[in-house]
Amino acid sequence: MNLLKKTTFAKQETSSLAKHRTTRSKKKANPNSMHRIKYTSQFENGLMHIVGQESSKMYRLGELNYEISDDHTQDNTVISYVEALNTLNQNARYQLYITNRKVKASSLEHVLHDYQGDENDSLRIEMNTVIQTQQKTDPKNFTATKYAIFTTKARTLAIANHELDKLNTNFINRFDSKDVKLTSQPLTGIERLEVMSDLLRPNHPFTTSYQDIALSNLPSKAFIVPSHLKFPNGADFFRVGKRYARVFYVREFPKYLEDKLIKELCGAGIEIDISLHAQTYDMVKARRDINTKKTLNRSEIRKQQRKNFKRGFSDDDISGEESEIQYAAEGQLNAFKEEGQKLFSGIFAVYQAADTKEELDKNTETILGIGQTYDVEFEAVEQYNEEALNTILPIGKPYLDVEMNFMRDMTSLNVATQIPWSNINLLSKNGLFYGRNQLTHNMISVNRLKDLITPSGLYLGSSGSGKGMTVKWEMLNVLLKWRKHRLIIVDPESEYLKIAKRFGAEILDISTGTPHHLNILDLVDKNLLKAEDRNVDLIKEKTNLLSSLFDSLLKSFSDAEETMVDRVTRLTYERYSEPTLVEWHKVLLEQPEELAKNFATKIERFTIGSQDIFAHKTNIDLNARFVVFNIKQLDPRLKPFAMKVILDQIWKQVVSGQGKVTTHLYFDELQLMFNDEATAQWFSGLWSRVRKYGTVTNGITQKVGTLLNSEAGRAMITNSEFIVLLRQKIDDINRLREVMTLSPQLVKYVQETAPQGTGLIYAGGTIVPFENPIPKDTALFELMNTDANAA
Repeated sequence: MNLLKKTTFAKQETSSLAKHRTTRSKKKANPNSMHRIKYTSQFENGLMHIVGQESSKMYRLGELNYEISDDHTQDNTVISYVEALNTLNQNARYQLYITNRKVKASSLEHVLHDYQGDENDSLRIEMNTVIQTQQKTDPKNFTATKYAIFTTKARTLAIANHELDKLNTNFINRFDSKDVKLTSQPLTGIERLEVMSDLLRPNHPFTTSYQDIALSNLPSKAFIVPSHLKFPNGADFFRVGKRYARVFYVREFPKYLEDKLIKELCGAGIEIDISLHAQTYDMVKARRDINTKKTLNRSEIRKQQRKNFKRGFSDDDISGEESEIQYAAEGQLNAFKEEGQKLFSGIFAVYQAADTKEELDKNTETILGIGQTYDVEFEAVEQYNEEALNTILPIGKPYLDVEMNFMRDMTSLNVATQIPWSNINLLSKNGLFYGRNQLTHNMISVNRLKDLITPSGLYLGSSGSGKGMTVKWEMLNVLLKWRKHRLIIVDPESEYLKIAKRFGAEILDISTGTPHHLNILDLVDKNLLKAEDRNVDLIKEKTNLLSSLFDSLLKSFSDAEETMVDRVTRLTYERYSEPTLVEWHKVLLEQPEELAKNFATKIERFTIGSQDIFAHKTNIDLNARFVVFNIKQLDPRLKPFAMKVILDQIWKQVVSGQGKVTTHLYFDELQLMFNDEATAQWFSGLWSRVRKYGTVTNGITQKVGTLLNSEAGRAMITNSEFIVLLRQKIDDINRLREVMTLSPQLVKYVQETAPQGTGLIYAGGTIVPFENPIPKDTALFELMNTDANAA
């Protein structure tokens, strides 16, 4: 009996819950205005049924760096677009849909620093202020998102879905064939509804699910519309909820339309939506119609010429209209025959909405003014505003074709010159803030660990380029944002001591007479190595390291002596579990050859003498969160080698810490490792190995030419997924172009006249120009200023 009661109660509770969910779902809907939206069904897989046998799918297009590409790449982009449009058959339609939205303040949240109640919160406040100020002070801080909507006719929805995916694949493949890397991601039903809701109900988060739609027993479009849509008779505007809206169409195109119209519209500082529709004609019929038009036109011209003859006028004196028709027809036929273009019926439309009629009229002047700049005549739609709204929406059907005066004949090239791409933004969730894009004025944020194949990076900038400030900005971001990350800096010129002291770093002075020692013979724990590194002959590597030391420090280092180093090193590891150069020197003296005794005398000062920095057990704790190896006072001859030993020690450290802590390694004066190819190859190998164990490696140099002179150096530049390129000398720029893609449009951002602290950021194949001005009256600037850090 009790079980029966429980079951009954559960059923009642389930029924009550279902009623509650149904009621809640219906509250999200606005069924009174949904009939204004001209599609029937939006399915969960992204397929939309429009009407009859017409269905469409929507794809989010990736970004292309069109504006700052070289002429060849720009030409390839346009040609790819033309060829992509030519893949459409007469049963297909194409809609390019662009949303231009102001970057919301909430998008900053992932780059701002949470306050942690410690002594560094004052720096976090300043850093957050710098970030927010850069974003708020720019009125053109907008982002444009591009979509392609393909429409087809098919007997069943399954066939339509297959055909639409094939249309998209063929479209994108034309870009791939020209090595233009355009991506296309299909939208789900919810994602597509969310895009339409963003236009119809801005500032209202779309939280509807397909479960809500099913419970409500209402069409999906009931959930994307506002409470009312009003289209006053005879007006050139309409109401979308409480907002005033207007749709413009291009009434007249110039003969040759530049590729900047969409860019200028999106850069106007107002939120707009753009739709470009194109449907291909039956090309056999199109050619026949044009030839018929030419024949009729030729006949009319002959009539005029006969009249002219009777009147004594010239044969060339024919009406301007007839001449224009003749010229246009010949031009179209030539485009079809010689250039392989197709003819489309199309419309270019722009949507703008505002809170007040006055604001709408003001924005209208802006749009019309941009059109005039490019000889494009925009006209506001009247009478057919409901059709205009549906033409703008990413449905895939130009409802304004009810009146043919809205539609225009366009060739493939006419459509393709409306380039939707201008510049790429680098915007990553949970990334670090690196400044703002000089072209789009949007913030630049990158999470090198998550966004890139490998997080390794380079900072390249000539003296006075602002390299130090740029590097320190990233260091401070890491220290203030990620408490479980640590920094290790190899500092040959005491560049980072001020930051190190501010954050209580372990500052390790490596020089003659220092109490700090690094044991050059320390070995990494082989059990902790990755599988691909377990076959590395660690003792052989130590032999090579020692040979490198003696070769760089001695006036002469013979082959026989190098052989002796090899023997002694292996004997030392056989005899001692944790040897140092002191034990190594002892083993050397035990060798019977006179060569051994003479060699022991030559190297004595480095093993048991005054320059024994690397000859004793390591007495440095590298587990601190912030460690600086300061080698400014070290003998210049020892600096390159010291940097190798330090990197070797760091590798040992990061191997033991893998999976526990993320290490950011900054290696300044990187050029010291590339003065000879043997050292460069050794260094590059170990550098790559350190990276594999979770270290975010950073090489810093003002002498990029030294890297470019080395095969290993060029490979390091080519293989780095993250590069900050600041001002360079012209010779170095020309050489960098051999290993990096730097168009003339990009070069101007790093040429010798470029402002200090500005340049290019390369991340995972994307290059953007950046700037990150730091106010001079801040503690941040004082902490980061290179001149102030001299010690």
